[in-house]
Amino acid sequence: MRYLKERENEEKDTKISETNKETNVEDSQAIQEDTSSTTSFEEPTKKERVSFADRLPKLKNYRNKKLHKRLITIITIFTIPLLFTLYYVSPLNSLAKVEVAGNQNVASKEIVTSSGLQLNQNLWSQFFERDQFTRRLVHNFPRIKNAKINFSSLNHFKINVTEHKEVSLLAKDGKYFPILENGQIVQEPQEKADKEKVILEDFTEQDYTMETIKNYYELPKEIQRGVSQINYTPTNDNDELITIFMNDGNRVILNVSNMDQQMAYYPQVAEEMDEKGIIDMEVGIFARPYDEKNEEDDKEQEDPE
Repeated sequence: MRYLKERENEEKDTKISETNKETNVEDSQAIQEDTSSTTSFEEPTKKERVSFADRLPKLKNYRNKKLHKRLITIITIFTIPLLFTLYYVSPLNSLAKVEVAGNQNVASKEIVTSSGLQLNQNLWSQFFERDQFTRRLVHNFPRIKNAKINFSSLNHFKINVTEHKEVSLLAKDGKYFPILENGQIVQEPQEKADKEKVILEDFTEQDYTMETIKNYYELPKEIQRGVSQINYTPTNDNDELITIFMNDGNRVILNVSNMDQQMAYYPQVAEEMDEKGIIDMEVGIFARPYDEKNEEDDKEQEDPE
């Protein structure tokens, strides 16, 4: 009997424990469901709040930027024509000053006057016609090789001038006229000759003048320094003939076309001469002393002195 009672008690305890387990499982499932439902309910609310908070400042910034762009566009549209109008009626739109640079033999005042530029007149119309003013300068002044007009400041012009170099002097009627590198003779007589420039005489054709000057400057410096004067002395048979008067007292007769080649022999020939005289290089090389009875030689020898 006792054994049966104990058996019944154990079965009861087992049922009670199983019932408690099932109850605990159901409670835990219920808690999980409640938690999941709460979470699912709160998550959308949280996402919705973050999205609204982020979008509001961005929307404001976007609207502000758009307004600023519109405002800047409107101000620009009205400001540019206003500034242009103010500049057009102001003194800054007129030429106030003209400077000259690079000139050595032509006076700055003469250049400004001859150019045709007008002070207190419209700046831009004169600037766009600057080529016309520079061409006028080159035409009016033989010494001017080229000229350029640029801005030196807000309403100031600068004329940059390049002059032709003086390469020699033309002796005529006891005066000396500058010969430029382009062969043009400047009608500005000088009383004294520049010792650094070779003197030409009796040259009438520009071609021979330019060829003589070109060949002269191709000579060695030592021979150049020894040349005193070059005369154009053509004959009926030879229109290229020139006579070179040397500082050492000798005279050289040769052709313009081969002047630089023939003069290369001069130092050697002059050294072998016993006395001063004439070196004829027209055809070959012949040297002879001055003939005291030859009046023509004496006269030509005295001319350059």
